[in-house]
Amino acid sequence: MSSTIEDILFDAHKQNKREELLTFLEKIRQRNPDKELADLYQMAYEKVINS
Repeated sequence: MSSTIEDILFDAHKQNKREELLTFLEKIRQRNPDKELADLYQMAYEKVINS
């Protein structure tokens, strides 16, 4: 799934998980400072939506 950050945020918002996604995003950004931001959003989205 190759989505833009905006697509990821919009989809999380539709599922009432936007805040949860952003909270988890901060945690994985600290653990993966060299990863691309879009990849981090994708990782956070998959974790939050699938949990």
